[in-house]
Amino acid sequence: MGDQVSGIERDDSAETVSAAGAEGAAGFGSSMAACLRAQAVREPRSALATAFGTNPLSAAAREFYSSALSELETAVALAALGSDWMVANATQTADDHVDEDHIVLGPSGTFLVCSRQHPHAKIVTAGRMIMVNGHRVEYVRDALVGADRLTAALSQLGAGSTTVRPLVVIGGASGVIYGNKRPPVPVLQLGELVSWLLHESTVYSASEVQALVAVAGQLGSWQVRPAAGSASVRLTARFERLRTEVDAARQRYRLWVVAGGAAAIAATVTMVVVAAPAIIGLFAG
Repeated sequence: MGDQVSGIERDDSAETVSAAGAEGAAGFGSSMAACLRAQAVREPRSALATAFGTNPLSAAAREFYSSALSELETAVALAALGSDWMVANATQTADDHVDEDHIVLGPSGTFLVCSRQHPHAKIVTAGRMIMVNGHRVEYVRDALVGADRLTAALSQLGAGSTTVRPLVVIGGASGVIYGNKRPPVPVLQLGELVSWLLHESTVYSASEVQALVAVAGQLGSWQVRPAAGSASVRLTARFERLRTEVDAARQRYRLWVVAGGAAAIAATVTMVVVAAPAIIGLFAG
């Protein structure tokens, strides 16, 4: 069962994954498609490796997995905004996080959402500083620069009164510690994003939103509502199956670690009980 999903990925990868990649190559799904393509050609795990929860991802697939997970989770979260909002994601940029940046446009304004995935990481933020497991990242700077560029691009298209607001969104972290110094860009966890957007003050009427959506749709490097197409749905479903396999393997591995620790403790206790009389006798003598 452990390799059932991967077997499916291998068997029909030549047609389905490459087809998904055609859409995802320059927009939504690029990381998921790349991860699936890399995973499709890996050798199957042995039954023993599966039982012990060995990571099912190939070395090549691991390079894309974190970005693919961010891509999926952000798309799912933003889908909860509903029809009053427009969501678009980047299709081309020099930035390494091309598929993780989104334009979100609705009654509360126009936002650039810079989504970054850091599974189980500890995040500390204060002012412009964000630390991920003790290492500084420039997400605040990236968000500010990206928002300024988008504001200028929308202005050139006729939306001169629109100011794009930047957001940094962290997914998968074990927790975020906020310092006393307020950041110039809101730093949110992914689970907070939709609620934060919906609770912001209304600045656009429905007609103004529609007019801005028409303008934003002319941005050449952004893909509007990318997750709605049937090809994207199929791609998302395939990656979800791979994610389920990865999560199951991690769970099995953790169970073996716990079992191994319990066995080690039991062995130590047994050794102490057996050796105790001899030790007491040694000191008594």
